[in-house]
Amino acid sequence: MATIRDIAAATGVSIASVSRILNNDPVYKVKDETRRRVQEAAKELNYNPSPAYKRHRQAKGNIGCIHHLTAEGQVDSYYSSILRGARVYLERHGFSLNFTQSQFDIADKKNFESLFRSPIGGLIIMDTLSDEMMEFVHSKVKYVVGIDTQNNDIDNVRYNRYEAGCRAMRHLIENGHRKIAYIGSKLPASNDINFGRYEAYNRMMNLHNLPILPEWTIDCNWERQVCFDKTLELLKAPVRPTAIFVGSDHMAMACMGALHQMKIDVPSEISVIGISDIETSKYLTPPLTTIAVPQYEIGEIAAEALLARINGTTTSVPKQIFVPTKLIVRESVSNIG
Repeated sequence: MATIRDIAAATGVSIASVSRILNNDPVYKVKDETRRRVQEAAKELNYNPSPAYKRHRQAKGNIGCIHHLTAEGQVDSYYSSILRGARVYLERHGFSLNFTQSQFDIADKKNFESLFRSPIGGLIIMDTLSDEMMEFVHSKVKYVVGIDTQNNDIDNVRYNRYEAGCRAMRHLIENGHRKIAYIGSKLPASNDINFGRYEAYNRMMNLHNLPILPEWTIDCNWERQVCFDKTLELLKAPVRPTAIFVGSDHMAMACMGALHQMKIDVPSEISVIGISDIETSKYLTPPLTTIAVPQYEIGEIAAEALLARINGTTTSVPKQIFVPTKLIVRESVSNIG
């Protein structure tokens, strides 16, 4: 039976190129004449890959994903957009997203380990895994890419939270706001994936010699009900802010819901700005001013990085890939200058 080596010898094409041509590698670029010559030689020599190799190729095409839900265990539209971008990119390049499990699903060790009973070609993770879990993953899957994780031994795709936070704060300050509150997370700086938004708030307030009152900095632990309730508490503070910088659009929606319940007009009484630009942000009343994060593109880039690993077209050093953000001005911030 003819082998790839035989076809390479007959055509004068390298073994690696013959392999990628015969397996229809979607990212491999080759001249049409070379492709035709290899395919004709394979037919003439009666080349047929072994069943074991076919199984290997099938496993290689299966991709898994550790998805991210909200703190309440609900679907997070931010991460859903990322997942959609990854799924479409993978399918366009001949791979399939074989399974998706949330960070809550894999909290059960047996369930987590059961995901890897069948061969998996690659894994995308959207939530930081413990060292023990990552050690197990690496023993089962050769190629892993993260999205905003603290697992620094793998490629990660993320946005610069500090830069986005400074951009949000700059917009509020340029519109005359001096009494600005913050709602989000105040985790220690050692938690580097959350470093940024709160630090940007502090930096910009200090840079412009603006007061930071304790009751103006709120840690909602990324739970919408907590954000809603703590916004109500914020409104009872002796000094009421004129603007609120909220660390995500989902939390901004909860914040605006609390303001609406208290019959406080946005933006004439209190302005609100968020981060992420989820699909529903533009349909709020008023539409939310926010810092847009290219969610769908993050998914595409993560999938592209994973396939580059699988196809051996990138270096071994883990990459940190940052996507750009931009200010989207809508109607939830007023100019009080």
